[in-house]
Amino acid sequence: MKRPWRLVPTCRSVTGSLRRQLVVSHLAVAFLTLVLVVGAYAAIAFVTRGAELLSQRVTYDPDFAQGTRLLAELLPPHVRGARDDPRSLETLLSSLRADAAPGSGPLGGTVNDATGIAVVAPDGTILAAIGTSAGSLQELEPPEWREAFRAALGGVRDLSAGGPLVRNAERGTTLVSAYPIVAPDGTLLGAVGLRTQPIGTVPASWWGRLGSLVVGLGLVIGDFLVTAAIPAAVASTAASLILTRRMRRQLRELESATDAIVRGELGRRVAIVADDELGRLAERFNTLTAALERLERQRRALFADVTHDLRTPLALIRAQAEALLERRELADSVTRDGLERIVEETETLGRLVEDVFALARLEERGLPLQLVPVELGPLVREVVEAVRPLARRAGRVTVIDEIDRDCPPVRADPLRLRQVLLNLVHNAVRHTPEGGIVRVCVVRGSGTITVQVCDTGTGLPPELLDEPFRRYQRSGDPASGSGLGLAVARQLVEAQGGTIWLESAPGQGTTVSFALPVADPRPVRGDRGGR
Repeated sequence: MKRPWRLVPTCRSVTGSLRRQLVVSHLAVAFLTLVLVVGAYAAIAFVTRGAELLSQRVTYDPDFAQGTRLLAELLPPHVRGARDDPRSLETLLSSLRADAAPGSGPLGGTVNDATGIAVVAPDGTILAAIGTSAGSLQELEPPEWREAFRAALGGVRDLSAGGPLVRNAERGTTLVSAYPIVAPDGTLLGAVGLRTQPIGTVPASWWGRLGSLVVGLGLVIGDFLVTAAIPAAVASTAASLILTRRMRRQLRELESATDAIVRGELGRRVAIVADDELGRLAERFNTLTAALERLERQRRALFADVTHDLRTPLALIRAQAEALLERRELADSVTRDGLERIVEETETLGRLVEDVFALARLEERGLPLQLVPVELGPLVREVVEAVRPLARRAGRVTVIDEIDRDCPPVRADPLRLRQVLLNLVHNAVRHTPEGGIVRVCVVRGSGTITVQVCDTGTGLPPELLDEPFRRYQRSGDPASGSGLGLAVARQLVEAQGGTIWLESAPGQGTTVSFALPVADPRPVRGDRGGR
């Protein structure tokens, strides 16, 4: 039997893909933000330092200037003792740059193992020097360094960019500085100066300089990733998960309601959990289901009213035809045959009307059921005896019953159970060719009793096996009936807590079986199955 159509996998895949899309979109925004910020960093770095790196030039460095000032403030006590022991001052200067690395050391990396340091007395004598062999101020190289020392010995303390104490030298490849050394009492003790490592010691090729720029940008980007990009990506992902939570909840509500509508639960409504596009979609869905429910009520009411109103004229037609048949003076065989045909067709139409009426009441849950213990054996024999004359007259079809001994009673409504049996047996007789056999078997199972109605007809074609209990499903034979018998049987069996199924193969006949639960041995008190 074909499984009912469900939207669950589709809706779940939609919610899952929506969640992935939102997460990916947030990550994409974070990534694009990262690219833009890194690009901005790179542009600023290239504008501010790129020309310097690519052209092998240095510019004013405030850290270098302040390092010179700090060194001048630390040296006064050592300069006084240098006149008696010059070696002590040189040892101190050597220790300042020993094992120093950029960004480390007592001067914050301003002084390293390639930095030149000189201490000059007020009279121009060099008291100590590291990285230069000059003996006096006049011998110091480059000339810009001598000019910075003269300004410092003159009392200038301006370390700002463009001032006389910090200068570019050797065509911009070296930076030199100087600062006065002043005792606590204000006495000028001399001046100290720094000379940076020439840029010419790094690779001089254009590609080498470009590599230096790339490495510098890489350090900037790495720092940005650690400090901003990774936290931003984490925060963006968390925000996307939070935002999709409400959307997924609304989609799950729509999913559950759609499944309910597919099952025929037209009274189901969707809970609106978001005041957005999805919330408005849920409102439209509720409007649609309300309209469907209203139309379904109108359809059921129309079925019930029409079938109810058809009963009376059909009963009058049948009564008039039977009354005419009973008249003895009616000797015309043609007229008699016509009246008999009218009676038969009226009976068929009456059964159709009863089937439609039963379906309408079952769908409206208005068909009362009195569920009591019912002995299947006597009921099956009664139905078989009632159908046998019709089966013989219709096509000399034999109807037999096979009932297991000691079958316990089932829990069912006697009237509706008899209606199910009559529907199934009549249906089997119509589909059994002349001389065939219809068997009604009662088989005891575990907790249930199964009734099987088997015929020796041609069987059902494969395309009809998917939906055997669909309304108006017919085998294609004009004499096969309205197609409502199995639909009514299914509704009645399921309303009594049972199950019904069909087995058939072309050329091997058809077997329709239904199972009902065994009745509770305890007395049933007012049990009504109001379906």
